[in-house]
Amino acid sequence: MRSLFAPTETAMRNLRAEGFGSRPVTFAKGRRQEVYLSGDIMLDNSLHYATVSAAHTDIIARNGLQKAGYILATIHRDSNTDDSVRLTAIFRAITEVAESRQIRVVLPLHPRTAKLMHQQVEADVLRRFTSSSFITLLPPASFFEMIELERNARLVMTDSGGVQKEAFFFGKPSVILRPETEWTEIVTHHAGLLADADYARILSACDTLLDTRFDFPPLFGDGHAARFILEKLIAYLR
Repeated sequence: MRSLFAPTETAMRNLRAEGFGSRPVTFAKGRRQEVYLSGDIMLDNSLHYATVSAAHTDIIARNGLQKAGYILATIHRDSNTDDSVRLTAIFRAITEVAESRQIRVVLPLHPRTAKLMHQQVEADVLRRFTSSSFITLLPPASFFEMIELERNARLVMTDSGGVQKEAFFFGKPSVILRPETEWTEIVTHHAGLLADADYARILSACDTLLDTRFDFPPLFGDGHAARFILEKLIAYLR
């Protein structure tokens, strides 16, 4: 048996470029290789848990957050946390965006970031960052807390691969604090901008995304990928 399930059109094109689906391949009992555009089961998961997350956490009310009234930031990747120049630039940019825009930035601190920021971030930048009334530092967020923070934010700034996808699922643009992304569809559709750890690029990306309205087409499916995959597997095995 060989069935391939691609989450996006980009994944389908990549499979075709590798020769999958371009010619019939037959296995035992006459079964053929199948290639399907299934959608992303991560979208299924996010949409499902978004319906119950508010019942599991009061993180929005507890921190006095308003829907679409804050920026959610996450920093954890070692390429950022372990590099003084990069982490200083990110912290400096976050502070500038928060204070110039007078918009709250909420940053759940990953343990590695919490440990290293006092070593890696320049003292004056860190002092301004931690003393800003527009920046809220939180302990590491739980699964349900992250869903609530993501879906209620106005904008997401992140170096996470998963968070940028979840931001898209919830209709939130993202500033990607990396030089590249696995999820090129988000950038292609301008709902995410690659800013790396570059101070000027981060400011420019935030300005663009805060001042622009975006469409969030169903690039990752309709939220029923798991059902589609199971139905195809059951039919294939009969």
